[in-house]
Amino acid sequence: MTEIPKESKVDPRITKKLREIMGEKNATAAKHIRYAYSYDMSFVKPKLPDYVVMAETVEQIQELMRFANLEKIPVIPYTAGTNIGGLCIPERGGILLDLKKMNKIIKIDPESHYAVIEPGVSHGQLAEALYAHKLRFGWPVGPPSASVSSCAINHGIGGLNARYGLNSQEITSMEVVLPTGELVRVGSCAIVEDAWHSTLPLPKLDGLFKGWLGGTGIVTKLGIGVHPIPPFLKVFTVSCDNVEDMYSYMLNLSNYEICDDLTAVSWWLAQVPIPYPYREKPDEAPEWFSFANTNSFTQKEKEAREEIWEMVVDEEKKKGTSLKVTQYPEEALRARTQLPSQIVGSTKNYCKMAGAGISWPGTFTPANKWAPVYTEWKKLLIGHNLSPSVRMSMYRGVHYGMLRAMIPFNKQSADETENARRAIVECLKIDLDHGGIPYKPPVDFGQEINKRAHPGYLMLLRRVKQMLDPNDIMNPGKLAL
Repeated sequence: MTEIPKESKVDPRITKKLREIMGEKNATAAKHIRYAYSYDMSFVKPKLPDYVVMAETVEQIQELMRFANLEKIPVIPYTAGTNIGGLCIPERGGILLDLKKMNKIIKIDPESHYAVIEPGVSHGQLAEALYAHKLRFGWPVGPPSASVSSCAINHGIGGLNARYGLNSQEITSMEVVLPTGELVRVGSCAIVEDAWHSTLPLPKLDGLFKGWLGGTGIVTKLGIGVHPIPPFLKVFTVSCDNVEDMYSYMLNLSNYEICDDLTAVSWWLAQVPIPYPYREKPDEAPEWFSFANTNSFTQKEKEAREEIWEMVVDEEKKKGTSLKVTQYPEEALRARTQLPSQIVGSTKNYCKMAGAGISWPGTFTPANKWAPVYTEWKKLLIGHNLSPSVRMSMYRGVHYGMLRAMIPFNKQSADETENARRAIVECLKIDLDHGGIPYKPPVDFGQEINKRAHPGYLMLLRRVKQMLDPNDIMNPGKLAL
């Protein structure tokens, strides 16, 4: 069974003060509520927060942080809790700060193409609001309930990455409460209060709060770039018998920069749910499937993209690869083009053959390393009786890419959970050795990253962390420093 987290010491004085700050109904030390925040679907062991609070205003957050900093109590920011890396599981107890009540869409500028949101705004909520203006954002293959802000500030991915890059590259401005309680703004909104259009040409201070796993501040307002929805959609789908042939096709097509999303999935990931434990692929089935989403403003533009794709397919066939043009299932196409989706995007759908557990080695890896890494991953995962359910995606043309394995496991079994954790960490080591970098990393991953890090990099991280968070209260321990 899932390990029950150890009880921690709750101080009634702290509980009383938190209720004074947040409101009587927005602060609790009740164990059954704290338990709900102690775990996620990953292999990370459950740990109880000491208190749970829900914020409704920026001023509440400021007062909370001043109090927590004075008392040296850890604070863990939390929105929808849909990540599968243990990022919101408290390492040292403390206050779990739930931000889902702060869910206002403050502004949508349909001419300058940006929106300003609070941290609790979900992908589904923002999608509905943007569609009214014929605008879109890079929706992740994840549940509609997931937080837009959390995805963006943690370098999350979305369905427009091949064209625009990561969701963090869409950030235009920020408002942040520091661990010591001060309110700061970075980007254009720091100079003119209602200008949220760009982080440039000012110093890129938003980098102090992106990718830090909630360790440097609490983002209370976020400006993000949004984009028009072209009316003509065409999805190109192919299959290949091996990873080398699929990489060759994706590299060729990426060079023309015509795709909004260019992704391939292994046979095991194409199955929903993912087979658990490992199941052999049928001999007649291709090992890889790819979908390339293209969006055009005119019929002629759509036809031009089709012409380029047909040229690429012809070139790949002349190479003698195993590439075949395929028909993607209609349900899967909807899931890839009508995001945020509940069809295949929810992690719970992937792990239904297991026992409610799923985690990943999720990495940004140079595309020319995909084939050798996948080959090693496949051997290692099968050796652990786990499916090599892997995704490869091109970002910003061919500049960099995502290589990720979604690994379901039986979370009700300590042995099966530990087996998956070992396999995932070993996969991560292989990828790191090939130049890949994990994203949204659990502490286990952070330790492996830091073993390989330049000493000057670690020194700089520590200095920035200490400057912003002198008492180390912001989600402590997650950076594995």
